[in-house]
Amino acid sequence: MQEQFDAFITAGYDPDKVDRVSAAAGVAHKSLVPLVGMPMAWHVVQALAESDRIGEIVVVGIEPEEIDFGVPVHHVPNQPSLWASQNAGLRKLRDLNGEDRYVLALSADIALLTGTIVDSFIEACKPLEQEVYWGIVGKDVMLNAFPDSKRTYLPLREGSFCSSDLYLGRLSAGFQIQERIRYFIENRKNVLAQVWKLGLPAMVKFLLRRLAIADLVDVAYRIAGIHGSPVVLQLAEAGMDVDKPEQLVQVRDYLARHPDHPANGRGRNSTAAEDGA
Repeated sequence: MQEQFDAFITAGYDPDKVDRVSAAAGVAHKSLVPLVGMPMAWHVVQALAESDRIGEIVVVGIEPEEIDFGVPVHHVPNQPSLWASQNAGLRKLRDLNGEDRYVLALSADIALLTGTIVDSFIEACKPLEQEVYWGIVGKDVMLNAFPDSKRTYLPLREGSFCSSDLYLGRLSAGFQIQERIRYFIENRKNVLAQVWKLGLPAMVKFLLRRLAIADLVDVAYRIAGIHGSPVVLQLAEAGMDVDKPEQLVQVRDYLARHPDHPANGRGRNSTAAEDGA
């Protein structure tokens, strides 16, 4: 069974569109927003580096001179959309190694990501019998840690869940579903738009609060042609991405209240190294 996984991070941005988070932080784009003195995307790369399960790391959307990650990464230029960023990340991983294998995909705004979360997600995907896995976090878990996070939740029979922006899948499956899931990527913040695309039976179940995880898996196969499975994570940090200025405030408050979080140690260690240089 595969034990090490290459990964790509989507850190792109639209230069013609004002991003509220980067504007509030006074930086060029969201991936550069500082947390504990270091850019948000830097922390995501460090989280991958903290795991011994990660091989090559590809960053899409950040130029080499923008961030010194301190660990080896492959840079891919900024792309015009999230779909294009994901496609570029997949292509780069294929260029590095054409073997059909499981790879990890994630976004640069999972600010509280840690190596432990990465390992937990990979472990939860075992025994790697599906083509694609995606992480979800229960609403109760999120609200317990971040009561004001205002995440988008999908109500299912098993409970309400939000995405964690962590995906593990075969390289071939990623290319297979790129065009088919473009609609869902572009409407990822609109739950009704996503469910409507799943068809009338799914829409009825959704409105009656009877939609189940098994229904989503079934429809995903019919639409995308792949066998996949969600992975329920009991770690709120995995579901706390930073899409709004108020969520950035919450993440910073969380780090202030949790001095033992790895992000705090990373930031202090990096600052001390720069001061001593």
